[in-house]
Amino acid sequence: MDSEHLSQLLDRYYRGETSVGEENELRRMLSADGTPSTPEAHAAAAMLGMAEQPHERMAAEIRLHEARPARWRIALVTAASAAIVAVAITLTRPTVYGYVNGRPVTSLAEARVCSESIFLDMRTDGADRTDPLRGLLDIE
Repeated sequence: MDSEHLSQLLDRYYRGETSVGEENELRRMLSADGTPSTPEAHAAAAMLGMAEQPHERMAAEIRLHEARPARWRIALVTAASAAIVAVAITLTRPTVYGYVNGRPVTSLAEARVCSESIFLDMRTDGADRTDPLRGLLDIE
């Protein structure tokens, strides 16, 4: 048996280019003793054997079902998405250094200017502004 000729017949068979005579020759070669034991030869022998069977016996039972993702995967994806959103909100939210007239101050330079002006006003003003704080902070 010529293994090169068998290989060429197998290639042509898989491409659907063989004639009925070549398929019969292929059947004969695959059923003979000393046939090379390759996966291609086994597959061709199985396909040729199925082609010889009547169509009623060839009917395969096929069940189609809808693939549903596992519940734990859905829970994991939901938790990961929530964590990503929480981190994104935390990282994009500006730092508030204080409030001036109800408006948040998010710039450090503006916060310094506002605090310096408040302390300068307390020094230059003759009024004692620490009276309300004396009872709270125990200032002497």
